[in-house]
Amino acid sequence: MKIAIVSVTSPGRKLALKIKNILLEDPVVIKVDTFHKNVKDNLNQIIASYDSIVGIMATGIMIRSICPLLKSKTTDPGILVMDEKGKHVISLLSGHLGRANDLSLKIASLIGAQAVITTATDINQIIGIDTLASRYFWEIENPELIVDFNQSLLQGEKIGLLTNSCICYLFDNPQVGGSYYLVNKKKIRDHNYLSIKHNQIRALAEDKILNITPKKVVVGLGSRKGVTCYQVLQAMKETLENLKLPLDRVDLIATGEMKSNEKGIMEAASYLGVPLEIVSINELKACKSPQCSTSPLVKNKFGIKGVCEPSALIAAGEKSKLIIKKVARYKVTVAVAISN
Repeated sequence: MKIAIVSVTSPGRKLALKIKNILLEDPVVIKVDTFHKNVKDNLNQIIASYDSIVGIMATGIMIRSICPLLKSKTTDPGILVMDEKGKHVISLLSGHLGRANDLSLKIASLIGAQAVITTATDINQIIGIDTLASRYFWEIENPELIVDFNQSLLQGEKIGLLTNSCICYLFDNPQVGGSYYLVNKKKIRDHNYLSIKHNQIRALAEDKILNITPKKVVVGLGSRKGVTCYQVLQAMKETLENLKLPLDRVDLIATGEMKSNEKGIMEAASYLGVPLEIVSINELKACKSPQCSTSPLVKNKFGIKGVCEPSALIAAGEKSKLIIKKVARYKVTVAVAISN
């Protein structure tokens, strides 16, 4: 997650720097930049470049400044507003798809503030279909139906999920399982329900169908020599827990060619039943993404910035982005990227 914090007062600026330093310790926060004053100009420049924008200012200032820049609920960043004393964190826009609700709760817990969430599904302790999509990195192809599906959930109805691939990991969460259920394809006669490609999902509510395509989740790995399969799996599992993602959500594992014969990595991919992609040294050298951090040890030894972060980004494809930056556990380094 790339976050911009915009302040207008001196106390607000101090609070922005405090929050920045705390957030950068979180592996799911890839980048945090702070901007001071010139609210309209700053917002105009940054709105397309950040996943979330935190305004430390009066709510009215943010509303008047951001409204002319908004385009779509599927592309607008999450917008938060805070007071300069850090008492309240308000999720203002894109609470679900833009993850403003989650970020509001995160910041509030970090600085001892009160999060203000107003979306109907959340205050009724229901996981909306757009929240579910955001949490598991699914792309909703017909978002105009989101309101209808969430309204069905609020009325106590259940949403059916039809898929050609396993998404049973959803039901590890009792709250999700209470609102969603897996559809048995054999009981559905309408051929339109069945004409879905591998790894696609259709959500069903009465006569409405929501088409969903999961983004590719790629785990990039680096390691010390001789790591075991158990060490690799544990490192992956604990890293993914930062986003409450299960190992079952991983579509691909990637590593550099210098680790192509690492038995523990190969066995981990085999155990999970996912492909292992080997990224060449030349590809790693050519990766100039600003999302990647630099390891002096790896740079001196191989002439590249790192292994796990660029491997994940390259394997996830063009315009992919990190969702978890490099984490070191059990002599294994792990990074996670998603496809665009």
